Amino acid sequence: MTETISVVIPAYNAEPFLAEAIESCLAQTRLPDQIIVIDDGSTDRTGEVARSFADSVTLISLERSGAGVARNAGLAAAAGDYIAMLDADDRMTSNRLELQMELLDSRPEVGIAYGHQLIFQDGEDPAEHHANGTGSVLTQCVTGTVTCRRSVFDAVGPFSNDPDTIEVLDWFARIDDQGILKASVEEVVLYRRHHENNWSTQNQNRLKYVHMLKTVLDRRRAQ
Repeated sequence: MTETISVVIPAYNAEPFLAEAIESCLAQTRLPDQIIVIDDGSTDRTGEVARSFADSVTLISLERSGAGVARNAGLAAAAGDYIAMLDADDRMTSNRLELQMELLDSRPEVGIAYGHQLIFQDGEDPAEHHANGTGSVLTQCVTGTVTCRRSVFDAVGPFSNDPDTIEVLDWFARIDDQGILKASVEEVVLYRRHHENNWSTQNQNRLKYVHMLKTVLDRRRAQ
């Protein structure tokens, strides 16, 4: 049976970037079988951008509910055997899905495949940095680099809907607590855009991140 892949893209006020994210999915050497955009109550033309791709994209429109709710709505609509995650302001490299599926097919003990991320500033051409070996490359596992088996969500559960929780940090902590194996393809799979509205650039979110790390560590010490 042919394995199928769903790409889940949560989006909030992503009009300037969303088309590039979707186009990067459609340019894959191993095409996804489904691309899902979750418009989380945007006040700009995010929904219109998604609809402009017609049948290539499944659009889910929500009232503003937060990233955890949006991601879970995408997961609920995903029909794939594998789930690839992408943020609306980032781009996949053209061979990301091919590389990650090769890893997952060859290593059945691995639940999550990820890869490196090349950081670029809004307005730059990340593919040029990639080709020239310039730009900052980070190797840690982050949500936008992940393709995983559906069985991972069956085991760990969905993302947290708690607005006071950083849903991806909580999810990765639960992944580690259950001992689910992650493996990197050791190549750049994501062009990660830095711009003035990045979640991580906002001071209140940095404080929230520190608080979440402490919560995770306290939970593990109590076990």
